[in-house]
Amino acid sequence: MVLLSWAAAVLACLGYGVASVLQSAGARRAAGATGAAGLALVLVQLPYLAGLAADGVAFAANVLALRELPLFLVQAVMTASVGVTAAVAALRGERLRARDWTALAVLGAGLVLLGVTATPGSAGAPGRAVQDGLLVSPVLPLLAGVLGVRLRPRSASLVLAAAAGLAWSGVALASRGLSAHDLGWGLVAQPLLWVVLVQGAIGTVCFALALQRGAVTPVTAVTFATEMVVPSLLGLWLFGDGVAAAGRPWAVLGFLLAVTGTAALSRFGSAG
Repeated sequence: MVLLSWAAAVLACLGYGVASVLQSAGARRAAGATGAAGLALVLVQLPYLAGLAADGVAFAANVLALRELPLFLVQAVMTASVGVTAAVAALRGERLRARDWTALAVLGAGLVLLGVTATPGSAGAPGRAVQDGLLVSPVLPLLAGVLGVRLRPRSASLVLAAAAGLAWSGVALASRGLSAHDLGWGLVAQPLLWVVLVQGAIGTVCFALALQRGAVTPVTAVTFATEMVVPSLLGLWLFGDGVAAAGRPWAVLGFLLAVTGTAALSRFGSAG
């Protein structure tokens, strides 16, 4: 089952990486439009819709990965999708600089360290207090998003990027709780599934608005850093995600390397 979770994590990483390329292509087609009309124009672009479909496949794989792997490890693999996007850019003829290759190596080293120090374990069903907290969690990124659209473009892009990261952090945390249940139609009745859908929608809208208002690199760097750090730390606290006792310093180093490599590659986070 652990091997299946690893395979699902890799599939999710690939899916999110491809989705990023497609969504960026859709966003750039509507780059000249702003506001609600501009957002609507982005969301109806065929590449953007195809990217959302890829996100759906990646999400299903993500939930499967979380059945046996700790949240901090899965989040590191998920945000490593920026490396997939960089590889796609290279295949399409973009010349990667020496620092890009270095960042890929740093990211890879971080993932290896996290992989060998993480303690696999089945997700436990969250307690009532945790579930209630997750049910109201969409309020935070929603308020941040509302604040963001009222600011000047540069500040707005960073606040909206953070809002997207917080929303996708909520997706990750709810998915970890959701993975404790049997996969099937019964999930439709689980409140956490609706948290995932609402948070995912908020994150998608905030990220699209952030890309309209700011440069790709800072937007994706803020988003990736937020959605990697926040749920990883909360996963250790809320779900008891484990790290081998002797490997904790290596796990911390691996996490820092993964964050650093991802941030260095963030210009590819919405490349197309």
